[in-house]
Amino acid sequence: MTETANKVFKPNVITLITILLSSMVILMGAAVVAPALVPIAQHFGLDMNDSFYMSLVVSLPSLSCAITGFVVGFLADRIGKVKVFFGCLAIFAIMGVAGFFAPSYEVLLVFRFLLGVGITGISLTTTALIGEYYTGMNRAKVIGYQSAAIGVGTLILETLGGSLADIGWNMPFLVYLIGVPILILGLISVRDPARMQRSEGMEAMPELDIPNRGRKIAFCYFAVFMEMLLMFSVPMNFSAYISEMGQSYTMCGILMGVMGVAQGVFSILYSRRVTKLSEPSAYAVSFLMMGVSLVLLYIPEIAVTFVSMVIMGFSLGLLMPTVISQLSMYSTSKTSGKVMGGYSVFLNLSNFISTLVFAMVISMLGSFFNAYVFAGCVAFVICVICLIIRFRSNPYPHAVEHASVSRPAPVVEGMYGSILVATDGSEVGMNAVRNAVHIAKKNSAPLTVLYVVDSEDSSIIGNIGAADVITESGRKDAEEIFVKARAMADSEGIEMSTKVLAGRPSYVIVDESSNHDLVVCGSLGRTHAKRAFIGSVAETVVRYAHCPVLVVRNSE
Repeated sequence: MTETANKVFKPNVITLITILLSSMVILMGAAVVAPALVPIAQHFGLDMNDSFYMSLVVSLPSLSCAITGFVVGFLADRIGKVKVFFGCLAIFAIMGVAGFFAPSYEVLLVFRFLLGVGITGISLTTTALIGEYYTGMNRAKVIGYQSAAIGVGTLILETLGGSLADIGWNMPFLVYLIGVPILILGLISVRDPARMQRSEGMEAMPELDIPNRGRKIAFCYFAVFMEMLLMFSVPMNFSAYISEMGQSYTMCGILMGVMGVAQGVFSILYSRRVTKLSEPSAYAVSFLMMGVSLVLLYIPEIAVTFVSMVIMGFSLGLLMPTVISQLSMYSTSKTSGKVMGGYSVFLNLSNFISTLVFAMVISMLGSFFNAYVFAGCVAFVICVICLIIRFRSNPYPHAVEHASVSRPAPVVEGMYGSILVATDGSEVGMNAVRNAVHIAKKNSAPLTVLYVVDSEDSSIIGNIGAADVITESGRKDAEEIFVKARAMADSEGIEMSTKVLAGRPSYVIVDESSNHDLVVCGSLGRTHAKRAFIGSVAETVVRYAHCPVLVVRNSE
């Protein structure tokens, strides 16, 4: 193998800039011309009362994304994400600027449909490449930066689009020239990520087992679809809404930009939090904020509209990184294109359907203001649904409300037929493994060593357990732990198996305890965060496990 073939590509600063610039067009790439909907309709002599036909300029690219998302994702997995990324950037720039020269409305719609193909490829490849280029906390930071870039893109693109709409109906289409410098930077700095090679002597790692993976991916799709369905009711109608308040198209762009800035700021601040909401809770809070922001639009005052856009930005800043990071964790290097393709489908299908639904709602309720209140109520209903899911997904259904901490049953020879030991590789965790090996030997019982990828980290870090390409930190930690545990078991002649699961450690250990007769775990983890006399994970396991629990303290 040549030196070139052995060379591993490492993303640099220009690579990151390229990805972030590309991310700017994911959400609002089609809505750049939204402030110019009225001038476009006037130029082509459209019926001003036919809001659906008028809004196709903005919504048709989204329909294109929904139709082609899975196909483009499949191509990305087959021929390479970087090739698809370059091709779609070119399509984005060419088809976007082509609208400036459109001789008729029908031709313009053709250009807009093809533009959607470009947006689809940019969306799914940038998100998938982040998952493969970056690991650990670097990935956490980049996902936060990406969400911020989407917000900044909303500010820049919508403000610029609104300002150009005041000059002429076709001037906003020139904004798509931004695709040219992004493509040039990409050709310089973006390459296909090299697959990680397993070190010699390392035993084969088990594939990360994520229970109900398909159902969890489907819920992510549902959350992003409903959030975007409600959000896109704003840019679709904002130019007319703002006009009724006697404001300019520039103000329309500025207000949409405010939403983008709020989204970016919130997503960065939230990604830096050590503790985060569970996924259903994050979705519930997001829809609560979305509902409040939409209801506020009932009041036709610029100051109130400004506050509404800030709250809506916060909603997006919470939901978007949550969905992206969850999908990143649920996908592998071989499926990330298809999984993110599905994300692109539902993200953009919501845009197109929002146009249809909101036009009917406006027709039935008689005004934009009433329609926004109705949309806000829908958001509140979804918030309640997410809360119900949150409480029904109690990981300890067998536990009584006032369960108390009890001492584990004494270790009696021949008492346990199957033993589970959970460890994170810390000193206390490995001491738990030593004790578990000793107990397994006395009971002639098989031992299972469990390593849990903490979802409070992995949900923002991304996919740590892809079948053949577990990311750097997770792969190294799990392999080293299992090698040490294997040495202990072999020295005592113990039958040992290993298991890698994703989720909150306490939830996962409690769930796995139903398959064993004894659980052994350390009193403290790597953080040494104390709660009373033992760590919070150990305390929770003692409270709710399906079998006796032995909590092992430090060897000291």
